[in-house]
Amino acid sequence: MKYDVLIVGGGTAGLHLAYNLSKAGFSVVVVEKRPLEKLYKITGDAIGKTHLERSNINLPPRVIENEYRGAKVISPLESITLTIPGEGYSLNMYEWSRFLASRALNAGATLLDKTTAVKPLVNGLEVEGILASREGSGTMELRAKITVDASGATAVIRTRLPREWPVSEPLRPEDVSYAYREIIEVDYEIPEPDYIRIYLNQEISPGGYWWFFPKSKTVANVGLGVWGRLVKERELNPVHLYRKYLEKRAELRKKEILSSGGGIVPTRRPLSTMVWNRFLAAGDAAVAVNPVHGGGLGPALLTADLASHVIVEASERGSYDLRTLWKYNRLYLQHYGIKQAKLDIMRLALQHMSNSEIEQGLRANLVSSEEILQLSAEGRELRMVEKLKIVLRALRLPLSVIKKLLLAQAYMKKVELLYRSYPEDISYLPSWQAQIEKLYSEYLSKLSKLVSQS
Repeated sequence: MKYDVLIVGGGTAGLHLAYNLSKAGFSVVVVEKRPLEKLYKITGDAIGKTHLERSNINLPPRVIENEYRGAKVISPLESITLTIPGEGYSLNMYEWSRFLASRALNAGATLLDKTTAVKPLVNGLEVEGILASREGSGTMELRAKITVDASGATAVIRTRLPREWPVSEPLRPEDVSYAYREIIEVDYEIPEPDYIRIYLNQEISPGGYWWFFPKSKTVANVGLGVWGRLVKERELNPVHLYRKYLEKRAELRKKEILSSGGGIVPTRRPLSTMVWNRFLAAGDAAVAVNPVHGGGLGPALLTADLASHVIVEASERGSYDLRTLWKYNRLYLQHYGIKQAKLDIMRLALQHMSNSEIEQGLRANLVSSEEILQLSAEGRELRMVEKLKIVLRALRLPLSVIKKLLLAQAYMKKVELLYRSYPEDISYLPSWQAQIEKLYSEYLSKLSKLVSQS
């Protein structure tokens, strides 16, 4: 079977990409291991309004379960709450998947559900498609001009490409978080259901956070994430932590558990390259996730839109080789990747802070809710007067926190400069990769020393 585009994974990135390209006249096939009626993914179910507007998506009412006005970030002792404005939605993930799938199918895409991607088909330095196994049909070879891995965090095609190809870069334990969540119905009316709640607590959710996202006045998505490195080193289990700490809380007393499940979330800087000859990765498979809060639905839509643009251009040029597809890397860095790399530095700083340091940092009101919105949601730099206010507020912080924040700030600037000098083509990638690895190794070494001193 031969197509213009073969997409592995029927999640947000894969289905949105299939819709874009089918609408543009490409023959597209989506390979998905789950049956069509079970395409939904286990997530926090939340997405910012700006992501949908950027991708020109108008949600039908059945997809929206709740509308948000912002987020409340809550300190370890729960004595301090920082309210951050920002419009968004709680999605019904089942209806969201149905909506994306129907759009793609109506635009002309083919969906092969109950079909597992076994391995990539590689010929020399090119990806020609995949070997797939479909329930009741046996194995088959699916070939295309370009293959896209949108299979999620496991990246079942990208990570099975030849090891010497930089695009096959594996995820290490320190690059991911392990999450578990339940959708519960409670026996009371949830206060302020139009705000999501993010709880910072290194005991309950080491290296991550736990959340309470209302889906209605009586239903909420509740879960926690744990840093992968700590899961490995301390043999932590997100489910056990949930049972130990969260089930006992008064606000989580349940009428019924409506759904439960967990998964892996990539939380790190961007991949060195998301493309190869006749190959491209999108969504979680491309590690396109916010490293601080683990949000991936918005970046998944973005990668699908950018990939669509690059694939259309490649088709017009009659070539899907590495040189033609390289633009995808640069576009992603321009739109989100540089911000992701900077947030990764901040993520590491937060993961190396104690509950006491986090509590004191929030109490000092180091960064206001408006400034957080500018930095994290809008990607804007702070004005000089705002920076001066931060400096003055920082004087109220313990020396250990000040040192960690100053170190993070310095390396965020260094990382940004290095990513802005991302190579024009593959020939310069090895030396650039070596610089990135050296920079992160240097930062982690200095951060570890600060932790040992505090």
